[in-house]
Amino acid sequence: KTGTFIQLDSSFPAELFDFELKFNGALGFADAIPSKGSSFHGVLHLVDAETMSRLDALEISYKRVDGQARLYDGTMVTATVYTKDSFVSTQKDNPPQQRYLDLLIEGAKHFQLHEKQIKFLESHECVPRPQPHEFKSFGPTAEDAPLMSYENDICPFNGRDTPNLRLAVNGKVLEIFVKNVEGTLFRNSMNFYRQFGQRVELTLSRILYDPKYGCPESLEECTREQSAYIEHILHQGSEVNTSIDHWKVIGCILQEYKD
Repeated sequence: KTGTFIQLDSSFPAELFDFELKFNGALGFADAIPSKGSSFHGVLHLVDAETMSRLDALEISYKRVDGQARLYDGTMVTATVYTKDSFVSTQKDNPPQQRYLDLLIEGAKHFQLHEKQIKFLESHECVPRPQPHEFKSFGPTAEDAPLMSYENDICPFNGRDTPNLRLAVNGKVLEIFVKNVEGTLFRNSMNFYRQFGQRVELTLSRILYDPKYGCPESLEECTREQSAYIEHILHQGSEVNTSIDHWKVIGCILQEYKD
């Protein structure tokens, strides 16, 4: 699910050879791992050079290599595969999140992948989607918190032209001073907001699409539960990239919910 961020010219189900599909890292994201004699089924997307550049910016911790894939009509093609130099993780490898696995299953069915690949995904263990009472939060806004505007008080503070990055999520304004956080995971996450904006609901609902909630085109389409869920996703990611202790709630922003 790409929302409006990635333009796909065409897509084809295919079998990729000499790679295996594994779920790695703290959040259990899928990786194509070089493995001679192995294969798995997926979808090949034909994109233009501009879209490839945007994908490179999103997949900054990966490298591109060539792989051989067979389309379902028998045609062999050379495909670009995002992979890594090393899959040795400093974090514990966990199963995929239910959100992520549901996304893969939805895509596999939509593109009519081989039944064995769909069954593999449907039978794979996952971390259940949290219930609303389990959502994590950055905390409430203070009673005297200032009311801020996106155009004047948030957007200019992008962490590139300024030492601080500000985000708006679930009616809150969050701030972090980027020099205080080390590591590539946090730096990679900053690329999302630089490219797609600092309204977290609209950015993460596409980049980390959840079939349960969909992709709102505006904040007014977000329910209170969805906005709280997106805040939870941001909080969870901040725990993984070790920035969690550096975020501060500095204000509030007007937000109208669907409900």
